[in-house]
Amino acid sequence: MSDKILIKNGNIMDGTGSPPFKTEVLINGEYIEDIGSFEGVDAAKIIDAKGLVIAPGFIDGHTHLDFFLPSRRHAEVLESWIRMGVTTLVAGNCGFSPAPINHDREKDLSIYWNFALPQDGLKYEWTNFKEYLDFLERIGQNFNVAILVGHNTIRNNIMGFEARFANDTEISEMKNQIRQALDEGAFGLSLGLGYVPGIYSHTDEILELSSILKEYDRPLVPHTRGLSNQYHKAVEEVINIAEKNEIKLHLSHHSSVNPSTVKKADKIIMQAKKRGAHIVGHDNIPYAAACSTSFCGLPPKLLDGGIDKCLERLKDQKIREKIIQDIKNVKITWPNWENDYWTDVFLKETLLSKLLRVKLLMHGFKLEKNQKFENMPLKKIAKKLNKDYFNTFFDLIIEEHKGIFFSAVIAGGKIGDMVMAKAISDPYCSIITDHVGADYKTPHPVQYGAFTKVLGKFARDKGYFTMEEAIRKMTSLPASQMQLENRGFLKKGNFADITIFNPKTVNSPATFKDPHQFSEGIEYVIINGKIVLEKGTYYPKTLAGKVLRKLCIKNNVLS
Repeated sequence: MSDKILIKNGNIMDGTGSPPFKTEVLINGEYIEDIGSFEGVDAAKIIDAKGLVIAPGFIDGHTHLDFFLPSRRHAEVLESWIRMGVTTLVAGNCGFSPAPINHDREKDLSIYWNFALPQDGLKYEWTNFKEYLDFLERIGQNFNVAILVGHNTIRNNIMGFEARFANDTEISEMKNQIRQALDEGAFGLSLGLGYVPGIYSHTDEILELSSILKEYDRPLVPHTRGLSNQYHKAVEEVINIAEKNEIKLHLSHHSSVNPSTVKKADKIIMQAKKRGAHIVGHDNIPYAAACSTSFCGLPPKLLDGGIDKCLERLKDQKIREKIIQDIKNVKITWPNWENDYWTDVFLKETLLSKLLRVKLLMHGFKLEKNQKFENMPLKKIAKKLNKDYFNTFFDLIIEEHKGIFFSAVIAGGKIGDMVMAKAISDPYCSIITDHVGADYKTPHPVQYGAFTKVLGKFARDKGYFTMEEAIRKMTSLPASQMQLENRGFLKKGNFADITIFNPKTVNSPATFKDPHQFSEGIEYVIINGKIVLEKGTYYPKTLAGKVLRKLCIKNNVLS
C-alpha cells in the first residue's frame, strides 16, 4: 500500500512571492515527490484543497523556545504554533542558548532568562552543543528545530555575570566553545548586547569571537546594544563587525522606541549594502509590544557578580534611592561602557512613551498573593499596593525573582499596527514570534497569532502587501536568512513541510487581554510528510519534526 499523499484543487503560493497557480502536490515519505498533474496516482490519502491555499510550512526564524524544547510537554504547550501553520523553529536568539552549559553557572542563566524555561524547570541534561541536540532528538520534536549558539551563554560559562571586559585568555576560551558548537551543528552565533552579561562586552570582544563565522559561512545574529536613541550606533557597531570579518549579518527585531533612530539605522544599512556588506536581512513581530526579563529593567551594573548579589543590593534602601535617581536622570550615550553599561531604560517615562500611551504589563507571578497582578500594568499594581512605581517593581523582583517578566505595550492598537505593518513591509523583513513566556498564564498574543495576523489582517484586510508576499516573508526569506536547506519553497525534492489554509478566514483573534485563542483558518499542517493538523484536529504525538544540524563546512570544504 502506498503511503503517498496527494494534495489537489488548491491554489499554490510556493514561497517565492510569485502569483498563485493551480496544480497538485504529491508527497512521498518525507519529501515532495513532484508538483504537477497526477491522474490515477496510487495515493494513501487525498487532500481536497479546493478554495484553499497550499504554501510551504511557515518558519519562525526567531524564538526563545530552545530552553523549552527539552520539555516532554513541548508538543502540548506549543500547539498554538502548529495552529498558526509553523513547521520550523529557529531558536538560540538574543545571545542565549541552553548549550554549551557550565553547570556551576547555570543558576544565574536560568533565573535571568526565566521566561524561556518550562514552569517545572530545566535540568540541563547535557553539557556541550552536540549532547543538547542529541537530547532533543532522543525525546522527539514536533517541529523542525535549528539552534544558534548564544554569546551570553558562552560568556557566562567563562566569566559569569562580571561587569568588565574579557581578557585575551577568556576570549580564547569563548572562541573554543563557539567553534565546538559550530562543529556540532549550530546555525550561527547570536548576540544579546542589550542583556547581561553580553552588555558588558567591548566591541573588540565581539569582533574577535565572530571572526570564526567566516570559516563556517554562518551568520552573526545580533540583538544590538540597545533599542533606544543610540540604536543607529548599535546597528553601525554590528555592521562594522560583519564587514571587518567578511561575514553574513542578520539583525534581530530591527526596530527602536525612537522612530528617528530607525531612519538613521536604515540609512546606515543601505550605505553598508552599497559597500558590499552581506546583510541578509532582519525580522520583526506584527505587534507593537516587546517582552523581556524583568532584570533588564534594572541598571546593568546592579547585576555585576550575579543574581544573588543583585537581589542583596536591591534590598538596600540607599542603593534603591540611587537606582531611582539613575533611572530618572540617565541619558543613553555611546559607547555604553562609558556610562555604566546603560543601553535602554524601560522604567523611565518619556514624552514619546506618554504620547504612545505605553503600558508596562507584568506577567509570570508564581506566589499566590501576587497572582492577582498577572497581566496588570505596573502602575496599577503600585496603586493597589500603595507604593511608588519603582519600589513596586523592585519588591516584585525580590519576591518573584525566578518568574516575572514584562511586556511594554503601545496602548493605541491602531497606531501600533500601522507602525509594525510599515516595519515588516520591508522586503528583507521576515515574520517571527520572538516569543517569551510560552509556559506562562498570560503569554504575548504573538504566541497565538503572529503569522495568521499578518496573513489575515495585514495582507488580506489592510492590503499592506499581497498574501503571496506575506508567505514569502514566512517561508523562503527566513529559510535563506538562516540557511535552512531544502525548506521554505514548494518544490520537487524539498522536504514536505506544508501549510494549507483558507485565505478568506485565516486570522488571529488573540489579544493581550485574552491571548489564549487559537488561530483561525489553518486547515492542514504537514511536517516532513506527516500530517500534524487536519481540519481542526491536532496530533501532538506525531513528533514529526527533525533536529537540524548545520553541516560543518569550513572555508567551503565539507569536513
